[in-house]
Amino acid sequence: MSEVVVVAVMHAADGQRDAIERVARDVLIPATHAEHGCITFALHRDSRDPNCLVIIERWADAAALGRHMETPHLADFRAQVGPLSASIPDIYVL
Repeated sequence: MSEVVVVAVMHAADGQRDAIERVARDVLIPATHAEHGCITFALHRDSRDPNCLVIIERWADAAALGRHMETPHLADFRAQVGPLSASIPDIYVL
């Protein structure tokens, strides 16, 4: 098994952090946890910058991550969060 770790770093626009967290909680996280191959999917706040949100993901393998990238709930999350963000997220696949 070749586990894949993903770190996604997002920056909320001023006053939009709570809205992004709400969309993550309501749209993305529960559906992602139910996906085959999802080991961990967790949202965190940077302790120094509360507008910096970090998602840390662990997937069983690249195929599981690939399936996740095509899910409707991820597309929905991106569509809702895009206008609430200060910039395009930095995504690291490890």
